[in-house]
Order: sequence, then C-alpha cells, then structure tokens
Amino acid sequence: MPTITTLTESLDWPETLETTTIECAGEAFLEFQSLLSAGEDYTFSEAPESENDESDNDDALEEDEAPAVDLFSLSENALEELDYYKVLHLPFKANLTPDDVKKAYRKACLKYHPDKSGRGEEDAVFLKVKAAFDILSTQKLAYDSTEMPFDDSIPDENTDNFFSDFGSAFERNLHFDARLLPAVNNKKSNRRKSRSSRINFSNPPSLGDESTPIEQVHEFYDYWAHFESWRDFGMQASRELETQDQLEQAESRYEKRWYQKEIDRKAKKLKQQEQSRITTLVERAMASDPRLQQEKERLIKEKEEKQRRKEEEALEKIRQEEAARLAEERMQREAENKKKSEKLIREKEKKMLRKTKQAFRKIVGEALASLRQSEHALEDEVDLICTELNREQLTKLNRNLESKSTPAEVLELVRKRAANVEDKREEEESTPEIVQISVISSPESSVPKKVPFSPDEMSALAKGVKKFPAGGGNRWDQIAAYINNVCHPEPPRTKEECIEIFNQNKASRPNSNGATAPKTTQEDGVEDVWTAEQDKALQSALVEFPASMDKNERWANIAKSIPGKTKKQCVQRFKAIRDALKSKK
Repeated sequence: MPTITTLTESLDWPETLETTTIECAGEAFLEFQSLLSAGEDYTFSEAPESENDESDNDDALEEDEAPAVDLFSLSENALEELDYYKVLHLPFKANLTPDDVKKAYRKACLKYHPDKSGRGEEDAVFLKVKAAFDILSTQKLAYDSTEMPFDDSIPDENTDNFFSDFGSAFERNLHFDARLLPAVNNKKSNRRKSRSSRINFSNPPSLGDESTPIEQVHEFYDYWAHFESWRDFGMQASRELETQDQLEQAESRYEKRWYQKEIDRKAKKLKQQEQSRITTLVERAMASDPRLQQEKERLIKEKEEKQRRKEEEALEKIRQEEAARLAEERMQREAENKKKSEKLIREKEKKMLRKTKQAFRKIVGEALASLRQSEHALEDEVDLICTELNREQLTKLNRNLESKSTPAEVLELVRKRAANVEDKREEEESTPEIVQISVISSPESSVPKKVPFSPDEMSALAKGVKKFPAGGGNRWDQIAAYINNVCHPEPPRTKEECIEIFNQNKASRPNSNGATAPKTTQEDGVEDVWTAEQDKALQSALVEFPASMDKNERWANIAKSIPGKTKKQCVQRFKAIRDALKSKK
C-alpha cells in the first residue's frame, strides 16, 4: 500500500521537503500481505492443471446431463427399453471419455449397488447399470452407431427448402465425424494436414445460406468429400447374424475366430453401405445446391466467352497469316519475274558473247589457214582473249581484225592483244600484294626493305622444296611455314619471298651443258601455286569432261571451269599431280 515518509526536523535537512509516493511490489511484499490478511493468498500460485481440467469436465457433464431417472420406479419393460446413457445419467455425446463413464458408474453404484439397496446381486436395476458401464466403457462407438436412435434419411433433390432440409441432415451426420473425436484429432490430424490443411476439424464448416461466399461453399463440400465416419457396425452385424451366443459359447479359439471373421465381414459390408449413404448425401446436396448451380452457369458463360474470344483471335490470326502469305506470294512472283527477266538478259548476253567469240575464232582460223599454219598455233592466245575480254571488247577487236588486209597482220594483232591482256592481268594480280606489303611494312607507305635469306634459311628452303614436292595443295604456304618453324626469322618469311628466292636460284644454276638456264616465266613460278578451291574445281572438271572427248575441246572446257587458269596451266597442273602420285608409288 502507499506509504508517506516525513523526515524529522532534528536532522540537518532543508526546511521544505517534497512528498514522495512509494509503490510496493514484489513476491516478498505479496507474502507479507498474505500474512496480514489472515492467511489469504496473494501470490501467483496456480492450481494443478489436472484438477482444473477435472473440475471443468465435471461442470460440462453437469450442464449436459439429462434429468435424473429413478430406476427403481421403472417397470421391467421400461427399464429394458431405457438406453444406457439415461441409465448412468450421461449425455449422449461422441466425445465422452472412459473416465466420464467411470465417474457416472461410481455415482450410480452409490444408489443402485446391492450393498446400498439390499436387493441382491441379481437385481435387474444393478445388472442394467453394470451392462451400461461395460458397453459404454468398451463398445461405446458400436453402441452409439446402431443402438441409439438415428435418422438415416436423405432429403429429396427436388426439395423446396434446400438449406433447412439438407442443413439438418448434415448436422445429424456430423455426429459421426471421426475427425471430431479427441483420439482421431490427436493421431490423424497430421496425416490429413497436407490434403486439407485449410479445414478446421474442431470447427467444421456449415452449409450456410444463399449469401454464403462460393469459397466457403467449396470448403464445406471439400470437408464432406473427405468425411470419415466412426460408426462401428459390430453389434448390428452380430445381431443380424445371431452369432453373439455362439461366439461366447465357442468351444475352441478356431471356432471363435471363425465367428469373429463372419461378424467382421458383415460389419465391413454395413460400413461400406454407410459410406455410400454419406456419398449420396453429398452428391445430392451438390446437385441441388442453387449456389453451385449459379456458379456452374457463371463458369459456363465465362468458358463460352473465352472460347468466343479464342475463336475470334484464331480467325484474326488466320486472316493475318493469309494476308502475309498473299504478300509473300506476290513478292515471290515479283522476284521470280525479275529473275526470269534477268536470266533472259544474261542468256541473251551469253548468246551474243558466244557468237562474238565464234566470229573471233573464225577470223583467226581463216588467217592461220591462209598462212598454212596449225590451227592450234595461237590456241593459248585465243583462249586468253576469249576468257579475259567482254563482248564489247571482243566486238571492237573483231572490227579491227576485219579491217586488216593480210592474215599476217591479223595474227600479229592477235599476239599483241594477247600480250596486252596478259600484262594487264599480271599487273592486277601483283598490285594488291605490293599494297599489302607496303601497308604492313611501313605506315608511311615507303618501299619495304627486303632482308636477304641467311644460310640457314637457304638450307631450310632447299629441304622444304624436297619435303613438299610440286603438285600438292598450298605447297609454298607449307614451305614458308617450315622455314619459319626451323629458323624463326624476324619478320617471318612469306610464300612470295620463298618463290622469288627459289626462282633466282633456279635461274642461276648451270645446265648440264654448262650454259645458264633461262629465267623462268611466271608460269614456272607464281602460277604454280593453286588454291584448294582451284584444285577441287580441277578434279570436278576432270570428272565432268572425261578423256573420251576430243583433247583440245576437253581441256578448253576444263579451263573454263577453273577461274583464273588457262588451258596450258590446267594441263601442267594435271601432269604435276600425276607425277607426284607416281613418285609416291
């Protein structure tokens, strides 16, 4: 309690002091207050849980108990018809425990036991009480399932009062829900948690009314779709089979076991019928529920609307694809027409070029015939001119040839024109290499300074020429790579440098008669280098134009199939490959 403390005036303190309120608290203070209050306990001690639970259960039983019935006042028939719950003054509930039955039995024994009533051990009232205790203690579920009155009827589908009729039917059958039993809730709730975790078994959903949300309606029917009844039909099966007396009077365990199996088989069949009844109740309710019917109609409309939109999108997609297809076909037709027109122009150009070449060959042939020379005397020059010049240039050349008065002048003009074409082609082929070398060597476009070959490089070049004979693909690339790998020069040697040094050494070597060999032409040096594409084209042309054809015609066609190569070069390449193959054998 609040305590006011005032300091005495004898102390040397200030004359005016503040008044302070102190609030007492703590366990020691509460114990002190208990002593002052004549033993009243102010501490935070609590009664044992078991006692509280027991008192709560007793209060619950007292509230649910039916009015007491005096069994001594009943007749024999009335006592026989009285159910066991009324005999022990117990409420008809599914969650009664064996302890509750035991307490009620002990309370009834205080009144109906022969020691209290003096009516003997064969008293019908006490035997009834004892039977009620035995059954409710050991076979309560079986007794509640079949011996207690229960309405098994199912409302009709065409009922006008759906919610009242089916609501009462579900409430009646909810009494047999195995999930509401304490033992089932403790043992099986974890097993069912994953399947229906959103359902509260201790507070099952109700049927509701027309204003119940559809989610709760689905939750209600989901709860009943997984309904498991705890009804035990063992007593009913034993009564229908009339085997209870035989079971009790069985002479051996095998006979007793046989009777028990028959009872169990019959009880299982009755349990299946019960489950079918519950299933029929749920299905009939779902078929008659106006809320589900409205939801079904709504879903059908949504599905139809979705299907309609899907069909419209499909039609729109088909229209777009059809328009795209028509546009593509139109573009293809235009492209094909363009290709056809271009092809006609090219064919016309080729035809005119072929006629121009034929006229050129005819003029040269007539000039050779007039001078009584071989028709193949200028074959290389004629092939070179026909290969390198276009139709306008050939037409102009034909006019110049026709203007000449003598065949010798014609042939002289052909040789000069062929030499000009050859020089121009060599210049075009060498120009990119010179530019590339100058760009790489000097950023100022100065002439690169050539580094002479060392003796080791000359030795490696000689070995490389022997190691990689003529006729192989990319021969000089391989020789240059071989020199770079062996000698490691700076900068690395290129195939052009290797070819140049090889040609210089070849020109400086004396012949067998002591004379110096003439300098090699371009055909002896650079043009010996064939690319892989040219080798592949040569092989294809050899297959396409067999040896059975005329020799000149065959090699002329082969030369046309290989870009940048003349008939003479093709023949030399073929001979080199043939000699290389023979040397390997």
